[in-house]
Amino acid sequence: MLAQSWLYGRRMTSPHDHVVVKHLKLPDQFNPHSSVAVLNTLAERIVFTDDVPSLLYEMHDNHQLTYEGMLTSAKLPFDNFWIEYKSVLGIGDVYEVKRAEYGALVVRMPNGNVRFYVIIGTDFHDLGSISSLAYVIDFDHWPPRMVSGVAKDRPQIKALQFWVVYAHNRKYIESEDEDAKNTLGGIVTELIFGIFLVTQPKVYSDEKVEWQPRKQAARRKHGKPPLLEYRRIRLRICKPVKRYNASERATASTRGIYIPSNEADTESNDAVQHRRYHKVMGHFRHYNRHDPAYSVWIEPHYRGDPALGITFTERDVTK
Repeated sequence: MLAQSWLYGRRMTSPHDHVVVKHLKLPDQFNPHSSVAVLNTLAERIVFTDDVPSLLYEMHDNHQLTYEGMLTSAKLPFDNFWIEYKSVLGIGDVYEVKRAEYGALVVRMPNGNVRFYVIIGTDFHDLGSISSLAYVIDFDHWPPRMVSGVAKDRPQIKALQFWVVYAHNRKYIESEDEDAKNTLGGIVTELIFGIFLVTQPKVYSDEKVEWQPRKQAARRKHGKPPLLEYRRIRLRICKPVKRYNASERATASTRGIYIPSNEADTESNDAVQHRRYHKVMGHFRHYNRHDPAYSVWIEPHYRGDPALGITFTERDVTK
């Protein structure tokens, strides 16, 4: 995981490292009954297990989306989150490199801007993994805007509008170097595509990671902090499907419609009623039983009783 390798592995330093550490690093001693402000500080983590760039360009080539439509309609699943993915695109014949990893801490700022702290990790065959905070960029409007006239030689072409706060190769960005600009633009586009995808998933596995009371008691006895308990959610990106209640399942089966029994219904009481205080990801809710069918955006929000503790969530995303 890029977030962990950046926190604890070899990395190049930048003036903004302390901000990312503040939001990514879990406290050494965590009290499950601590203030709910902890959730506002720690970033939710979203990890793509598939190659996001390959999926983006495949969907574009198949006319399943347009860059402008995707970029200007992406919603933020949280106001403070981490998103990452791996890719082999662009490595080509560079033998020394196994793969590259890209991630961003995404934070909605007090002034309403959305800031990306972009981290790049490179996995070398001989040298191992090295990562660095490569860019910090700001969007003064979200969803992002596409503006024309950015390219002086092609004024009719629209480009994504954002502001570069920090860049490891700033002199190339400022000198309008095409390779530097295209690299940054490509990474930002892929990150936004990941954000676009993750707001429309279907939960198919929800696992509570908890520890035996005896183990926790033994740690307390020896003065050690309790082990963190959290939820691991595995998400699959797919088109909306109709949900069936128990009485409809039999009818659906007789019509030859396969309804997996282990599929979790995200709108059921079991799925939404968590006792501990937790963040709920912003997402689209699809009403497919209505005629015509329609979708609404559910804003990220909090749910649960903070007096009972706090639940952290890890999200693994696949297609």
